[in-house]
Amino acid sequence: MLDQHTALIERLLHGSSTRQREFNQGWSFTNDGTLYFSVWNEDGNTFFSWSERQPDTAASVYTDSDTVTAYLLTTQLGAKRAMALHFDVPRLPRKIDQLPPLWAADKTQQPPTLHYHRTDDASLHFYCSSEFYGVPITHAMQYDLEDLLKTYMA
Repeated sequence: MLDQHTALIERLLHGSSTRQREFNQGWSFTNDGTLYFSVWNEDGNTFFSWSERQPDTAASVYTDSDTVTAYLLTTQLGAKRAMALHFDVPRLPRKIDQLPPLWAADKTQQPPTLHYHRTDDASLHFYCSSEFYGVPITHAMQYDLEDLLKTYMA
């Protein structure tokens, strides 16, 4: 599932100091060796984690949606790109009460994990253990992916 996103990843990393390495049969990314963003596939899902000092398999987000994966990669690698190249990126809301209209977040049997989903398209969904990561993705997905990507390419 990650192979189809290779061109997107290469585009986001081009010209920045973000380093990529293999991790857990996926990839891990860092600018400075202290903050890591990792992504890997397992059992038909793509998992995402954020950690300090070294990559970690304690996923905060997972999805089986290629579209959600593309948006997560864009916002997270785009943020690393912006940090490395010293430019500002869009500030997206982060509080659960700021979900956009067409999005819902339902409780699951594994609190604090919530199931975020588009109310008009069941294929656009993901599970997330923190509104800090979940809510911004719902807002990012209101934009066309190519338009969103351009905001991270300054």
